[in-house]
Amino acid sequence: MDVNGGMAECLDEIPAHVWKGLPDHLNLGPSAVNQRRIGVWATKVISKGKRFGPFAGEKKKRSQVTSNVYMWEVYFPARGWMCIDATDPMKGNWLRYVNWARSSEEQNLFPLEINRAIYYKVLRVS
Repeated sequence: MDVNGGMAECLDEIPAHVWKGLPDHLNLGPSAVNQRRIGVWATKVISKGKRFGPFAGEKKKRSQVTSNVYMWEVYFPARGWMCIDATDPMKGNWLRYVNWARSSEEQNLFPLEINRAIYYKVLRVS
């Protein structure tokens, strides 16, 4: 599952807890952004303003993160900038598989930080 340098992600390798936590009307499948990655797909229209999250992963210092593909940076007043790293699928949730849109026309989610946690909000119905 080394997406950065080698193997592609495979649906069979997605941990059970990720599938179990996937909301109704969402599914995982090959990404339209990068065919070597898994993406999140809606199977039904999702209302504008709907929020998903929080993004799950390990809290790490920037220096401990080897790839920025599956992580977000969050500022913690007592600790400074920390990364929420979901590189290890066992430590992340289904939000790990949300991929960046290639253009503003494709974007229908945007990230937001609430109480030092990352959520995704539906920007528009498409």
